[in-house]
Amino acid sequence: MTKNSYLLLLLPLFFCGNSMATQNALDSSSNSKDIATLTNMIEQREHAMISRDIGTAMSQFSEDITWINSQGYLFEGKQSVLEFHTMLANNKTLDYSYEAGKPRIRITGPNSAIVYYSWKMFWFSKGQPDEISNKEIGLMTLSAQKQRGEWHWIAVTNQHTPWFYETIDAATID
Repeated sequence: MTKNSYLLLLLPLFFCGNSMATQNALDSSSNSKDIATLTNMIEQREHAMISRDIGTAMSQFSEDITWINSQGYLFEGKQSVLEFHTMLANNKTLDYSYEAGKPRIRITGPNSAIVYYSWKMFWFSKGQPDEISNKEIGLMTLSAQKQRGEWHWIAVTNQHTPWFYETIDAATID
């Protein structure tokens, strides 16, 4: 083979490799934007839960959302999840404080992600925030899907945990 033949063989590889590098850079940029959007959604949810703004909290869910709460009850569909959130926000005798930890986000595809965050909800009699009657602490796992360019929660699972984690870090076994 001549020197020119080798060059002709290597030229497509150069462009292909360059194209792959460009695609990786675009994916990384897109992932960063998606992570920022999903992080913002958790922050919006936290503020909505604190202010009892059920409309904002509900705007993040898909119509076919499935939600399993920390007691293991399954709620199917946006209307059912709305009723659950309304029950929390409009309790006649109890009030709550709410806090969310920093989310851990895993982009699993161009239109899908899994989001984890720690939460705590402390319940008290209305008007008596210093007299906590029930401390709920847990970990929320949310499956997100980008639909028509917008992220929505499509499935949520809650579980109680013994501690509140400000951040969720990978565990190591020594």
